[in-house]
Amino acid sequence: MTRLEVRLLPARQLIGYLEVEYAVTGNADGVVTGEGWSARFVAGEPVVMKTGTRVPVLFIEIEGEREHEVAAFLARMTMRGGG
Repeated sequence: MTRLEVRLLPARQLIGYLEVEYAVTGNADGVVTGEGWSARFVAGEPVVMKTGTRVPVLFIEIEGEREHEVAAFLARMTMRGGG
């Protein structure tokens, strides 16, 4: 299993990326299944900044024979530029 941690991105957006790239659909349980892989989206405990701002955390657990391919795709799609 490969587990990714993502902040500030909603599961719905990431599931949308998978639907477009791999022509799959997600279900109400937050699980997306494709040919040779499945991904589960689990909400984590938000991180609280010094300012009191709460940053949402999402874990993506990917399993299957193509998990590394799907994990690499999601890692690319969740990259954000610094600033």
